[in-house]
Amino acid sequence: MSKDAQKQSLLDAVTQLRLAEQLLIQTSQATSDIPTLMQINVEYSHLDSFLSQLLQAQAIADDTDFAHAISSLKQQASILQAEEDGIKKVVADVGTAARIAGYLVQIVGIIAKL
Repeated sequence: MSKDAQKQSLLDAVTQLRLAEQLLIQTSQATSDIPTLMQINVEYSHLDSFLSQLLQAQAIADDTDFAHAISSLKQQASILQAEEDGIKKVVADVGTAARIAGYLVQIVGIIAKL
């Protein structure tokens, strides 16, 4: 896959991650349970950290540094699978949890193809 195609794939992953984050925000706005809000915040923070890494990788111009960033993202993709489990536990609405999980599965798939 060309570097341009990889950068487009990273952008696609960013889009999916932002959609997942939006659903977490909506979930947090729909609850007043403090422990649930705290856990949603933890899950959101994890996703936001990965989002930052995706954006940083996409901005890298040097081919060697870019290859290292892609390698690192691939190693960390398993973290998203763990996040999926955590989100399913904290998001009470099964449909919303499934949508978030679907976005995460798509992101892992995108990264695996890089």
